[in-house]
Amino acid sequence: MVGRQQQWRVLVALTVVLASTLQSRAGGGPIDMPNSSEPRVAVARSLSEPGLLASEGNFQPFFRVRKGDTLYSRDLIVAIPGFKVEIEPASKAVGLTLWGNLPGLSDSPVRESAVILHDSRAYDLDVTLVRGRIVLSNKKASGSARVWVRADTTGVEFDLPEPGDSVALEIYGRWAAGVGFSLNSKEEPVRLWEIYCLKGKVTIKAAKNSFNLTEPPGLAYFHGDSIDGPAPGGPEKRDRLPDWANPKAPPSKMAPQIRDLVERFKSRLQDKEPDEVAAELLREAEKDTNKERANTIRQIVVFSLAALDEFEKVATILENSPYPEQRQAAVLALRHWIGARQGRDEKLYETLQAELGHNKAEAETILQLLHSPFNPQQPETFETLITYLQHRKQIVRELAHWHLVRLAPAGRNIPFDAGADAASRAKGVEAWKKLIPPGELPPEKPSDSKK
Repeated sequence: MVGRQQQWRVLVALTVVLASTLQSRAGGGPIDMPNSSEPRVAVARSLSEPGLLASEGNFQPFFRVRKGDTLYSRDLIVAIPGFKVEIEPASKAVGLTLWGNLPGLSDSPVRESAVILHDSRAYDLDVTLVRGRIVLSNKKASGSARVWVRADTTGVEFDLPEPGDSVALEIYGRWAAGVGFSLNSKEEPVRLWEIYCLKGKVTIKAAKNSFNLTEPPGLAYFHGDSIDGPAPGGPEKRDRLPDWANPKAPPSKMAPQIRDLVERFKSRLQDKEPDEVAAELLREAEKDTNKERANTIRQIVVFSLAALDEFEKVATILENSPYPEQRQAAVLALRHWIGARQGRDEKLYETLQAELGHNKAEAETILQLLHSPFNPQQPETFETLITYLQHRKQIVRELAHWHLVRLAPAGRNIPFDAGADAASRAKGVEAWKKLIPPGELPPEKPSDSKK
């Protein structure tokens, strides 16, 4: 079996070479990073191999950060999904890890990790966690390490009292169930955060409140969101570390694909230029008879595009890709992307019309489907989704099917490919209509349609 460390190394190599070929839109770079008037000064350096990306501001192209490169305040710094990057702040008192994720590596909803570093004399590290997962570690020979973590308009102090103490923080967003798409809406995505004490202790100070966490088996977990605030019960007990942070945990389900990729491409990754390897990997994915390996590569591409705000390209993949697994990754990537920040859904709505050839009604339907406005207790929900399976646009059919199999798992065995020919799709539609007749709710037992 491939261990977790080897999985990360291979993902690093694959993501680096794939990310090197991603071409930005006109202007390029992030589209909505927080504005700042602070000076741009050297505040840290990268300790990891190439794979970290940075941008000096909105619509400023991303550039690759190599091992030993200097990192600057005010820049948006992004670790691609599935990528683990070590950063050394100028103080050298704190270790900062940007720890990305992919479906199959952990059940966490985070993908890329994006931060902005700040120049600070008051703290050993001052960092904005825009989204994703970071790990903070006390690197001092003695004494506590203090970190100021910003998120949106709030700030929280993390105090790591002893050398070796370590804590992980995840921040991600999502549109709440039942909230549909609406132009100029005052609704915002829900921002959720989770904290894990990985080693030793940590004290968290937020406004007038203070919370103490200890490593498992102690009060090691704390969470909250932008609506209700911190969990009312405070930190919760955990008996063990989360699997993604536990070196003794069994390998993830992605391990076989990673092992296969190691054996197939390790010599090429060493001997060829990154852009050449990336193009070769993508070409081979097209003709690869190993579907799992090909799909892993394609999914990495999709999540990497979304991480760099190349949302229009992800939407194009969802509309045009002949590969169901890649389209499903695109659904997750777009839902993750629009949930990260208010206004992104409106930006996608405009882009679908202005650049991707959708009319107003189609664009609104797509955004409604990327939200989760459906009531599973209303028969009209299922009538609408089954009708959308017959839509002229593949992107609408794929989104409708994505919702159907989650709201009506009894139909998960019904064969339906949104990219198949009309006759094949019609068979699937009829099977769904038979499973959920008009005016009725889906049954609880799975369908036998696969037989």
